[in-house]
Amino acid sequence: MSRTEDVLSASEATPHGSDVVLGRVSGAHRNPAVTFVLWVARLLSGRHVPLYVRAQLAGSVAGVVLGRLTAGAPLSHPDVEFALLSPALPVPATFIAIGEGFATAILLVSVVRLAHQPKPAWSAPVLIGAILFTLIMYVGGSTGGSLNPARQFGPWLLSGADTGLWPYVTGPLAAAVVVGAGAVLLRSPDRQRQHDG
Repeated sequence: MSRTEDVLSASEATPHGSDVVLGRVSGAHRNPAVTFVLWVARLLSGRHVPLYVRAQLAGSVAGVVLGRLTAGAPLSHPDVEFALLSPALPVPATFIAIGEGFATAILLVSVVRLAHQPKPAWSAPVLIGAILFTLIMYVGGSTGGSLNPARQFGPWLLSGADTGLWPYVTGPLAAAVVVGAGAVLLRSPDRQRQHDG
């Protein structure tokens, strides 16, 4: 296994391991779309949202910087662009936003469903990871497969690329609003009273 493969394997395994370890402490969501859906669904206090989003964006930048330090010059190569995601073929930005929004909505429905469990299963991070993997495989070629505004933010900021960030932000955040609002509307009156009380 090459050094690059070692770094990629570690970078993929570390987040899922941290979900298992830190999930009970902070919720372990590194995705602003997850933060927003939990807030809109009234499962997360609004006062926590800015803290999470700042940490998520800072983590994205720090991850790219750390990747540059460990992987070296290849990460900044024009073909890699600091791991900036893009579709396999040129497509309109609106198409990217719709694809990202659709795939993120599926992910967020799963997240909200698990969050509504009185005692989430220990396997929840593994299940969410499997769903995320499947969705990225499904939309990766057509959108780049971010499903996370923070995932694209660090590479976009540090690469100085002309590629627009907006489809990777608006699609997932629009999905968060729709899924979160739907969760509130579909919540049974008994569950609603229990949550609000």
